[in-house]
Amino acid sequence: MKQKRSLVFTSIIFMLSIGNYFRIKGNENIRPIQFVSIFVIGLLAGLLIREIIALTSRRKNEQT
Repeated sequence: MKQKRSLVFTSIIFMLSIGNYFRIKGNENIRPIQFVSIFVIGLLAGLLIREIIALTSRRKNEQT
């Protein structure tokens, strides 16, 4: 149950960070806040992928 809760939390934060990135008005130069937003989106994507892999491997181990 704790694994699913962290997956849901990470997914929600990931969606919020993507939404926040698209609110930033763009121009030709990348400002520091845009760099931080892109970095956080990548970090959260990595965490989300790790959570999904852990959940699927756990389910495989329970079935065998």
